[in-house]
Amino acid sequence: MNPFENKYYIVRTGDFATDGNKKILYSLFSFGLCLDDYINNHSTDCFSIMIGSTMVWTFIEFLLYITKTRKMNSMYITYFDGKTQKIPKMLSLLLQGSQEGGVVTTIGLYFGDRLYQSKYLWMFHVFISYIVINMTMKQTHDGKTRSKRQINTKPSVLLMSIITLYNLRTIILNPSHYVRQRNMFLTMIYISSIWTSIAYYKGFRKVEVQIKEDDRYIVKSPSHLDALCILGYDVFFEIGMAYLTFYNWFIL
Repeated sequence: MNPFENKYYIVRTGDFATDGNKKILYSLFSFGLCLDDYINNHSTDCFSIMIGSTMVWTFIEFLLYITKTRKMNSMYITYFDGKTQKIPKMLSLLLQGSQEGGVVTTIGLYFGDRLYQSKYLWMFHVFISYIVINMTMKQTHDGKTRSKRQINTKPSVLLMSIITLYNLRTIILNPSHYVRQRNMFLTMIYISSIWTSIAYYKGFRKVEVQIKEDDRYIVKSPSHLDALCILGYDVFFEIGMAYLTFYNWFIL
């Protein structure tokens, strides 16, 4: 793999990218975690990181959309009678921002803070089991590309490098927060790895590799190693490391 000459894409083909119901459901679950944390611990940390990361990620989704970095199809909500309604683009971006940012960071912080409490560990894995069952039995796809994003554009790699260095510096300068940051990071990596593995196995998430030859790009058949490197980069850096920034912005 040549990370600077070739092009590497993450392609989503499942209906999750266009399913507004699932995004609303996961957002409500995260809100419930925030409410529980506030009632029982008198803490607004979960609310802060959910709201903050949702707003930031919605803005990022907007930039990805207008710059055509990510191809996005229309999102729909399905009512109890089976009728569907198209969600306006800006509301779709907000739901996408909530799912990509707010849900992941809230789950990471909430369960990371309770990583050694058996009751919450059990609850965490019940939720993961729901995700696995939902993805393996209910989620469908018709093979159409729902979103496509190149992970190794120069601006993206530069931004990810800056974020990584910033977070490492913040951890060093604030040792009292290290355990909480570490547990949040590991929790996000854990659940995202399971989510991504199931999505890849079911064909909802794929990778595309374009090899540069002279002045042309040739699409090659990706190997499992290509998928491991591309999706592993996404989970470790673009989720785990990048989302740790929201802790440093809204909690620290």
